[in-house]
Amino acid sequence: MEQIEKIKEQFEHFLVLGKDFVATAKELDYDPVALYAKEPLMMEVSAGVVVFLLFVVILIIKSKVRHAGANRALQNLENYIENFDEYQTHLQKITKILKGAKGDFLTSLQTNKEKIYNEQLRTLEDLPLEEKIDKYQEMATLYRELANTTKDEELSDFYEEKVEEILNEVLYKDIKEYMKTFSFTPEDVVVLEKIVAYANTQEDSQNILSLVTQKLEHEDFGSNLEIYTFVKNLDPETLGDLYDYCKEQQEKLFESGERVVAPEVLEYLLENGEQEKVFAYIKALKVPTHLQELYYRFFDQKGIQELDFAFIANPLEITHDYVNYLESLITDKWRDADALDTVLSYDKLEKYIGHDRVRQVIERIDALRKTFDEEKTLKEALELAQEAHRIALETKTLIDLKEKAPQNNGEQEETLKQETPKEV
Repeated sequence: MEQIEKIKEQFEHFLVLGKDFVATAKELDYDPVALYAKEPLMMEVSAGVVVFLLFVVILIIKSKVRHAGANRALQNLENYIENFDEYQTHLQKITKILKGAKGDFLTSLQTNKEKIYNEQLRTLEDLPLEEKIDKYQEMATLYRELANTTKDEELSDFYEEKVEEILNEVLYKDIKEYMKTFSFTPEDVVVLEKIVAYANTQEDSQNILSLVTQKLEHEDFGSNLEIYTFVKNLDPETLGDLYDYCKEQQEKLFESGERVVAPEVLEYLLENGEQEKVFAYIKALKVPTHLQELYYRFFDQKGIQELDFAFIANPLEITHDYVNYLESLITDKWRDADALDTVLSYDKLEKYIGHDRVRQVIERIDALRKTFDEEKTLKEALELAQEAHRIALETKTLIDLKEKAPQNNGEQEETLKQETPKEV
């Protein structure tokens, strides 16, 4: 009671001061300069009051504008809207006044909340998945803000449920459907990276990633070039464990000899600096039908001798013509000892051309090298003879010059005597 009395006394005192200030202002004809000189304190207080009142008025106006904007936004949301972003904009206006909302506004929002939610989802139906992922997250963020802003428990529970539904049901379903038609194109690389990036933001990332791995587990990584190059184009930093899984599956294609790798993949490797991987794969291949297919596609077709001998080295029985190939190769290289030596170094040669033919090739190599050594010796002797001949010619020239030198000197002396005058 004492505090109330004190406040009452202070208020009455302020009223008296205010009346005196108004009376003084009338006397000075409301001249602000003269008034400030006589009553500086009251002028400052009055200015502060005016500023405060202006501030209050501005707040009231802004509140009115927000409420008016929220009402218009709600009215628009009750109608048909084509654009997802328009829904977001209108709902953001509603969040600004939702905390204190009541009456007809709150009732209307309660009535239309399900319709607004479903219609906003409808605007995303035809978007590509990489865009949907972003939009669903934006929508979930805004709905969480609505749930946290409203004081209405029913509305809060509704928006919280929708956040979970958007991310764990709607988006999950879209990703699952997308993976059914996943086709390993360059465009799919972008989407896959988007899916993984989203999954990594969730507490249970495996819930999403399992949809991807289930798809990949049923794929043959060597079945076509599209899948093979798809894996080669993946970003290890973005995909992490998923990248490691894909690379591991790709490398397994070449380990056991029991996996079928498409001819297009092998062609790609041959043309992109991985020939040794192809040679090793063909040598170790244990699938006769596939080896036969590769034989028709590659044997004696690429001008790569080591590739051809990879087929010859494989022990599987297939239809082939290795004998004619080897005989032609030996015939073509009959004058090249090093080339023949290289041919003999390959496996299985003796199996197809026989021991006698191998011995004949070895003898030919020895003969070629002997001939080469003899030609080399003869060439060196000829070069020495030519050098000796050149030296002999130079020596003879020097001797001739030396023999002529004294005679020339005598002739010069005689000439000098004749030209020198006698003394008188």
